Amino acid sequence: MIDRGDAERRIARSGWLADQSEDLRRAVLKVSRLIHYPAGEFVFHAGDSAGGLYGVVKGGVGIYLPSEAGETVLAHVARCGVWFGYGPLTREQERTLSFSLVEPSLLIHVPLAHAQEIGARSPAHQRAILSVTEYGMDIAVRVIETLLIRRPDRRIAATLLRIAPFDEGDPCAALLRLTQAQLGEMANADRQVVNRVLKRFEALGWLRVAYGQIEILDATALRSFATKR
Repeated sequence: MIDRGDAERRIARSGWLADQSEDLRRAVLKVSRLIHYPAGEFVFHAGDSAGGLYGVVKGGVGIYLPSEAGETVLAHVARCGVWFGYGPLTREQERTLSFSLVEPSLLIHVPLAHAQEIGARSPAHQRAILSVTEYGMDIAVRVIETLLIRRPDRRIAATLLRIAPFDEGDPCAALLRLTQAQLGEMANADRQVVNRVLKRFEALGWLRVAYGQIEILDATALRSFATKR
């Protein structure tokens, strides 16, 4: 179980909050609360009204995009240090993305009104609060870069690395709790292709596949393969 102090240290050491001033970090954490979510629960649906900012402390939050067919497609899994739900800070419109937990997760929540109050304190605070959107753009760029890889097997390797929750104590190993169908959505690859590629990677000793999860054993080998020209 993660206590409040540990949760604050985790969320403050990576991503948007880590890059802010100590004053801004204290202000944000002071008005926040921790929320545990079970796997499968939605935080936001596309079309929802404002509900505040959420930061990922532990676990994984699936980011879903609406498709032309009216369905939602899993595009990315947000890990520790990633913030979402900031759309209403910059425009007064309904939410365009959906966010659902792919595994049990601990999130930190900052009500929208409190975020706006912090931003109103000074021009520096306003810039800091609004800068959270740039971190979302960084994620979008990474997703696009991955999808532009032409070979499906390298695209799948790059996707695994993009969504993996690597532990600081072991940057080569990571456990992902997701299905092959979900991986196929994020990598834009047919499920049968994903299955064949994962079996090949497993035979090479780069990962281990089990029901509903994929364990990365050799991130260095996967990265070398994904970026090979």
